[in-house]
Amino acid sequence: MTVEERRRRRFSEEFRKDQVELIERGKLTRTEVSKLYEVKTSSIDRWLKKFGKKPLPEPILISNGKEYKLIDQLKKENERLLKLIGQQHVDMVYTSGLLELAKAKLGEDFEKK
Repeated sequence: MTVEERRRRRFSEEFRKDQVELIERGKLTRTEVSKLYEVKTSSIDRWLKKFGKKPLPEPILISNGKEYKLIDQLKKENERLLKLIGQQHVDMVYTSGLLELAKAKLGEDFEKK
């Protein structure tokens, strides 16, 4: 598609609302919509402001390399902690399942024994 064709295109309000809904549901990202329909992300941001039900997140202003590295480290730490919490949850479910099985086989007062 040429630049001139892109400039002359117009998207209907219904189309824009549909794309905003898909983005808010998490089925598509802004970048995916942008690439799919060859639309600038700034245009999609305007659609989100106009038709979206959720507020846009505030942009993160990075003024130097240290801040970028810090944000990257914090993201990695967040991912690690989320995995750890998930593993702890799995362990708790497994342990409670074992307790239920033990109660069924050994009786309710097996912990006292």
